[in-house]
Amino acid sequence: MRAAGASLAGARALVLGLGRFSGGVETARFLLAQGAEVLVSDAAPRSGLEESAREAEALGAQLVFGPQSETLLAGRDLVVASPAIPFEHPVLAAAERLGLTVTSEINLFLERVRAPVLGVTGTKGKSTTASLLAGMLAQTGRHVHLGGNVGRALVARLAEIGADDLVVLELSSFQLWWTRRIGRAPQVALLTNLFPDHLDRHGTLAEYAAAKRLMFEQQEPGDVAVLPADDATAAEHGFLGAGPARRILYGAGAAYRLEGAGLIGPASGAARDLTGMHLWGAHNRRNALAAAAAALQVPGVSWDHVLAGALAAQALPHRLEPVAEVHGVLYVDDSNATTPQSALQALEAVPRPSIVLVGGKPKGVDVTPLIEGLVRRARAVVTLGTSGPDVAARLAGRVPVVDGGPDMASAVAAAARLARPGEAVVLSPGFSSLDQYLSFAVRGEHFRAAVLALG
Repeated sequence: MRAAGASLAGARALVLGLGRFSGGVETARFLLAQGAEVLVSDAAPRSGLEESAREAEALGAQLVFGPQSETLLAGRDLVVASPAIPFEHPVLAAAERLGLTVTSEINLFLERVRAPVLGVTGTKGKSTTASLLAGMLAQTGRHVHLGGNVGRALVARLAEIGADDLVVLELSSFQLWWTRRIGRAPQVALLTNLFPDHLDRHGTLAEYAAAKRLMFEQQEPGDVAVLPADDATAAEHGFLGAGPARRILYGAGAAYRLEGAGLIGPASGAARDLTGMHLWGAHNRRNALAAAAAALQVPGVSWDHVLAGALAAQALPHRLEPVAEVHGVLYVDDSNATTPQSALQALEAVPRPSIVLVGGKPKGVDVTPLIEGLVRRARAVVTLGTSGPDVAARLAGRVPVVDGGPDMASAVAAAARLARPGEAVVLSPGFSSLDQYLSFAVRGEHFRAAVLALG
């Protein structure tokens, strides 16, 4: 058991970042329950955050919206930063100069949780793998809590999480960056993969990898690190040798591996067949493999539990999620595909000829693999957002391309005009949503609404 975090009774806390999702509200809920005084600040106008604002105020938090400066720190002794807040934010820099405690919601949770924690990070596949892992563990009958970067933040539910429960956390590079302040890590840490992403925030692939690697470097000798044996980028950036934990490898040539649609591992006997899995694609079979390798490190988990959990899993929202079939055309929401690699996986996984909606805000990574994949696999392309004109220019004369127009409704309508019965229309953008939408989830919701409006 790790030592518990310090008491927060009487603390005067600033929560920097309310957000549309649960993080800021749940952080305020936790701090107030601990006896802290809480001020929540968000740079966005209240009009876009009304639901979260009302919830935080009902709890007893003070709220401030608009430009953020170090005047927010007056009378404060604790700052809790949202993962969305840039690391170099001037309020955080001022708090450091003043000697205030600066932390994050994940740090507060890891310092206090009593149950064993299994953490999942990587560039893509984190949410699906974490959900698969939680489902496999739940087959044992134990109470499993899933959170972090997927679902609701868990910090305000600490009192409900017993020492005999299990916690699965999806952890982003932004969340892990903050853990260097506390030196804590999950007892079982899993990496799905590593390729360039969020370079607009981290600057370089090396810095991005370093944030991810903290989860393994900060483990203890009795912990377990579950790592891909066949990911050259992860190996190049030192993951295979990071930290003192016992290593479990999965992937090609490893003890835990796939043979077709079968899971193979130590003492597994015959291959465990994933043919009936609801999740499409070879990448999701690999996600199931990674989850299995991690789940089986928990005492009491068997291969039967692993297979039952994998076969029961359903697509998560905005991750190769079938929305509807309209006039013989299947519409699929893969809005979470915000990198070229993840969009390529969708192209391989969808079992129909596809019209693909592509584009958004560039993230500073090379999109050439996506362009070439679209040429090979897409029946046609509808372009979106800021990067749409560049994508169209690079595809010109190689695959049919149309401009999706100013919004998702016009893009879906353009795709519907192109699609034939028996085909699919797939929103798998390969770019960030932040040029037009508050998040990939909002982009996916607009896609769903446009599809359902087709009738």
